[in-house]
Amino acid sequence: MIKVKILVATDGSDHSLKTLEKAIEFAISLKAEVTVLSVAQNVPVNVFPEGFSAEEFVSIERQLEKNTKEILSQAAQKLQQNGIKADTILGKGNPADFICKVAEEGDYDLIILGSRGLGGFKQLILGSVSNKVAQFSKKSVLIVK
Repeated sequence: MIKVKILVATDGSDHSLKTLEKAIEFAISLKAEVTVLSVAQNVPVNVFPEGFSAEEFVSIERQLEKNTKEILSQAAQKLQQNGIKADTILGKGNPADFICKVAEEGDYDLIILGSRGLGGFKQLILGSVSNKVAQFSKKSVLIVK
């Protein structure tokens, strides 16, 4: 029996909760293997004011990574509550590039992600993630609105 593999990308936004619900539907109906992925983005140095210390920069990056781990933990817990065991992957870097790379290397059948992510500063960074993944991935992509 061929097992369907689903990669679910989440960023912790309210919208990504809808994405997770859709992934649960697919996983149950297809009896699929699920991996949840979240990416701690690299923070561009040029967005900080002059005089911003390296320690402050590292502290922000560590906090972003900690937040991303928590997002993954909550997503995995939601899946488990629905009877789905899920692996998790914590990424670092450009979200769209990382999602496409993991999907290809992991030989996933389907990528599920939201049409938009977090607002404000993060939206500037994440705004076109779903578009980039849909355009560049060789895998099927489901974009949840």
